Amino acid sequence: MKQRFKRTISLILCLALVLSTLTLGASAKSGKKAAVEPADKAASQRVVDHDCKTKCHGRCGHTPVIIVPGIMQSQVYVQNKEGTGDLLTVDGFPIVEGMDMAFMFDTESVKQDVRKMILPLFKALLLGRKAEFTDLVCEILDKCFYSHYFNEDGTRVYDVQVDEYWYSLEECKKHPEKSYNYAKGYSKDRKGNTLPTTKYQTEFDFIMRQVDVSSCADVIGWDHLYYYAYSSFGDTISIAKRLNEYIQMVKDQTGHSKVDLVFISLGGTIGSTYLSEFCNPNDIDRVVFAAAALDGSYLLSSLMNADLIFDDPRLYTTMLPDLMSIVDPDMVWLGYLLSVLIRVVPQKVLSGFLSDVAYEGIHRVLGRLMYNCPSMWALVPSAEYPKMADELIKSSALRKKTDRYYKIQKNAKNTLRRLSDNGMDIFVICGYDLPLPSILSCYAYSSDNIIQAASTSCGATVAPYGEKLRESYKPVKGGKYLSPDGKVDAGTCALPDRTWFIKGQSHLTLQNALHDTIELCIQLAINKDITDALDQNGGYMQFNNYRYTKTLQGLLRDYENLPAEKLEKLPEQKRNALAAAYENGTAELAKMDWDYDRMYECEKAMYTAMYRAKLLTNQKTADTPFKKYALPRDAEKITRTWSKVTNDIFGPRDFIPFF
Repeated sequence: MKQRFKRTISLILCLALVLSTLTLGASAKSGKKAAVEPADKAASQRVVDHDCKTKCHGRCGHTPVIIVPGIMQSQVYVQNKEGTGDLLTVDGFPIVEGMDMAFMFDTESVKQDVRKMILPLFKALLLGRKAEFTDLVCEILDKCFYSHYFNEDGTRVYDVQVDEYWYSLEECKKHPEKSYNYAKGYSKDRKGNTLPTTKYQTEFDFIMRQVDVSSCADVIGWDHLYYYAYSSFGDTISIAKRLNEYIQMVKDQTGHSKVDLVFISLGGTIGSTYLSEFCNPNDIDRVVFAAAALDGSYLLSSLMNADLIFDDPRLYTTMLPDLMSIVDPDMVWLGYLLSVLIRVVPQKVLSGFLSDVAYEGIHRVLGRLMYNCPSMWALVPSAEYPKMADELIKSSALRKKTDRYYKIQKNAKNTLRRLSDNGMDIFVICGYDLPLPSILSCYAYSSDNIIQAASTSCGATVAPYGEKLRESYKPVKGGKYLSPDGKVDAGTCALPDRTWFIKGQSHLTLQNALHDTIELCIQLAINKDITDALDQNGGYMQFNNYRYTKTLQGLLRDYENLPAEKLEKLPEQKRNALAAAYENGTAELAKMDWDYDRMYECEKAMYTAMYRAKLLTNQKTADTPFKKYALPRDAEKITRTWSKVTNDIFGPRDFIPFF
């Protein structure tokens, strides 16, 4: 349930702030620096120890790797307006962009306001008073987002401090994570005992939660791994400029002459800016873009335009199930159920209220974040930018910044090709064949649920979600780069020989794809034997499929760690079932042709065998195999059938005319 709640919050944030989808400067003893936006100002004041800190002194043969993460994957603290550098706090706890959604807003005040407004909201809805209803909702949203607003010139209303790590992940293990200390005592259990609300006891813990690079460290060492933190809601060009300084620091600390760069999600905008404007090719060995927004996201441009659809017939058929599939695949049944239940509300009332609230909420509240934030404009697709900028940007100072990035973005394909032709190893990984959130008019773009595949692949020709390329389509280069399912032509990419496609890989599950997509990302960075996606690909096929491996891997590890005497005491039938499930699961994990359903069946078999043998680590609270695996799929079949029958009888509309 906790994971489902987090995924739900991630989707809501992504829709409101463009997400998928988390301490302030430490003491002089730790050497940790707090960057104050704008980033280039902080860089000029920073003092960094550049002495080599690795045992190899640059002679180990392994290039250090810098991870440039995505949105909300850095700790960013909002400051007050007094100019003292103190943090903006609520009940003694800072407002933080990152770490936990509960600390991004004045959560307690919002809860109180919502309680007070429940009756007025219901009354306004019942009486059809849209303006009153909308005002109340906007008041709640304003309470949430006021500390994250931007001025029209692209500067923040409240400045921020960014936790940065000007040392390796090895060093991060030694530094306490301040958010953990802040959170202690902030919440209480049912008995009134104080509890920390975050698990990140060290900086290392926080970083590993964002992207687990353990397998990379097994090869190159933690002292060769670095994490470049920045404010997600900031100035893309300043952040990219500061990256150059960070790279020089890593070279000095490790003794190596080059680094590898891994850009993830929003980090892709940092990467394309750095490569275009600030890169010294002699500093870079390999570059990897993973689910990177190389040409923005139509999700964001649709939000900024308030281009949401609530009067579409799909509202009563597939819209809600599709939305729930992004939040949690096991909750699709709830989407079908809701698509039936909402028919009791008059269609005009429902769609009218939702449309008005969405439009006003974006333009009056969220627009103060999205319209005035430079990094949000870096996520607007180049095809949408000119018209949107003319309509929405009011300040010439902000327009100067966004125009500069627009030129970088339009030329991204040429930049990657030029650097690649000149000898830089650049690789791209992207997900495809998933829809964007179904309430957007652009939902049918083939994507990873957040960014369209044409953007993350830097130019692939991709069929709409769930469809194949038209029969009349003529693939480039004789179809050499055409996907087996006929949905993608990689031949039009910037780097067709070095771009991998993972069907069904969601942006929101990227962190959990450790054995597959994340491991491919790591291998591209450190395995110099991999040079392309076709022949020298290390076994990683150019076109593959998403599969969820985390649960199975945990079960296999639990089985491996069981004492032999405990297994011997089991009845032979249960012991044999465990051995067979373990063997099949291990074999499936080793396969390079990934398949979601096969992995799911192996996980189910291993879980069932462990449950029946009473060997699960949380046996007392674990779901039964039926509840965990069969029930969600049975519920989906039943509610999907109910929704279909209802739609066949009443059509895609409310119940009102029939009663």
